[in-house]
Amino acid sequence: MRRLLVTVATTAVALLCGAGAAGAASWTPVPLPPPPGGQFSVPAGFVGDLSFWSPNRGLMTVGGNNSVKPGLYSWDGESWHQLSTVCGGGPNAKIAWAGPTEFWTITAPAVGTQPNGLGLCHYRDGAVVGSYSFYNVPDFVPSVNAATCRAADDCWFGGVGATSVDGRAGAFHLHWDGTTVSAVYNGQGRGVSDLVTHRGSILESTYVGTGPGAQGTRPFLDAAEPVPALLHRIEGRAFQNDAFAPAPIDGGRPDGAELRSLDTDGTTAWAVGGAANSGPGTAEGFVPRAPVVARKDGDGAWQELGLSGDLPTTRWFGSVAAVPGTREAWTTLADTEVAGPTPAGETSAPSVAHVAADGTVVAEQLDAREGGAARGAATAIACPATDDCWVATARGYLYRRTGGATYPRDTDPAFQGTIAIRPNEAASQVIPDEPPADDSRLLAPPVVLPPPAAAVVPTACAAPPALVSRVKAGRRPLSKREARSRNARITLVIAFRLARPATVGVVARRGKRTVGRAKPRALKPGTRRLTVEVRRRTFPKSISFTLKERTTPPCLPAGGGDEIGGGDTTVTRSTSGTRTAPAATRSAAPRPAGTPTAPGPAAGVGRTAGGTETR
Repeated sequence: MRRLLVTVATTAVALLCGAGAAGAASWTPVPLPPPPGGQFSVPAGFVGDLSFWSPNRGLMTVGGNNSVKPGLYSWDGESWHQLSTVCGGGPNAKIAWAGPTEFWTITAPAVGTQPNGLGLCHYRDGAVVGSYSFYNVPDFVPSVNAATCRAADDCWFGGVGATSVDGRAGAFHLHWDGTTVSAVYNGQGRGVSDLVTHRGSILESTYVGTGPGAQGTRPFLDAAEPVPALLHRIEGRAFQNDAFAPAPIDGGRPDGAELRSLDTDGTTAWAVGGAANSGPGTAEGFVPRAPVVARKDGDGAWQELGLSGDLPTTRWFGSVAAVPGTREAWTTLADTEVAGPTPAGETSAPSVAHVAADGTVVAEQLDAREGGAARGAATAIACPATDDCWVATARGYLYRRTGGATYPRDTDPAFQGTIAIRPNEAASQVIPDEPPADDSRLLAPPVVLPPPAAAVVPTACAAPPALVSRVKAGRRPLSKREARSRNARITLVIAFRLARPATVGVVARRGKRTVGRAKPRALKPGTRRLTVEVRRRTFPKSISFTLKERTTPPCLPAGGGDEIGGGDTTVTRSTSGTRTAPAATRSAAPRPAGTPTAPGPAAGVGRTAGGTETR
């Protein structure tokens, strides 16, 4: 169904630019491409709307299934592909073109499991730039099922008859003014069935009751209508009733007919419908009657077209497509409401009807299968060119009627990829007037790097002076009694010079056995002494220091110096005065005069680094 004014001249230009010669036309199935990862064509689910900007640029809303995600399909003149996997289609889904790369769809809210008709998506230049539902439009509680745009800043969405929380009653509408979406109520509260822009005016058709299939309901009416006013016109934000009324049938109710669809080719507008399935007269079911067709030429008045030919009384005209450049139209035939909260018509066979300029109706069944194998009732129809019409079904099958017309492939980037991101209207949104600033630095000048900094060569530090030096070992004098004792207690005195504050201890060993110890003590720099008590029979063979520095030595320029002794380290000193660490020298410690000599190195070995001396 076309939703924007398209003149005959525009269609003619499109045909001249790429349409091939057309022969005898007939309806044929058009398989959709396999879904990602698949090998076979599958239907796309319930189709709510078909709409074309030009013969090689079209859109189709799909409800999806186990193989296809709900969203939008796009036609580029050669093939269909899934344009969007967000803003899913299904019942109540409609498309409204606002420009060549800008359009709106009726969908479900971005979050939650609400049905279609309670959300809107705004597409522009290949992206969803706006998403709306009751989360960011608090009055958006009733559902909508019709849409059209007069301009990019003037779009209308029509819905069911309802009452707002602030007491407003009537047919619920939403209006986009280029900045915000706001709620508008028409006091004549018959549910809106369709909207279309015709020669700069917005036309509206309605059901008898408050919405599709609302059997037995009485609409809210500000002014009484003895005969339902089923056609309106929107001027600014005001609603005006049209004087048109379907001709009553013999013995029938004045509210026994309703209109379900509108379309225009820019010159001739069409309104179709049939048996009423809503309103107070349908409490026991729809009112059987022949279909209804009205036509509006240019800016003239609506005129009911007298019909002849295949006129069913148990089915009605559901969706209509004006054939550009002619005073003819194609419509779908339905016996269930395809608008509403849930899908319908999936087990029916698709049928269409051609309405000639003189009102002759010829019905045609596109596929005879019914039940589980059915292709579904025809739900949407569109004719982007005189010899090119499309029909989609409740299960997502496509049919095309053309004599072989071809068009150049549409390569606009806005219709090439797949859109998978939709703003979350539950969070705040800002729709920019201009594209965001380019921060990709794609066109920025090359980055000038600063010269590398000179390498910092760490200062080489020489080893600090030895922690312990000038070690001397001696003993305290023995008394006469101690000198005669075979195992006298002997006190060794270890004298040394300490270079820096440290914790110093002394250990006396005889082989691997420790025979004496001076507990570690915190000492200040200077000449210091530690004493160790040993026994004559276990006189030590070696004496060693345990050292732990309490400060960090200063860094001195490299160039020599003694090695450092620090940590828990054993430090010894040789007879030449050099220091080694860690090591323990086996030697004889100074012994008291007259005591037996323990096994050890020969006399005269010299002074040991452990601070012991040999005699």
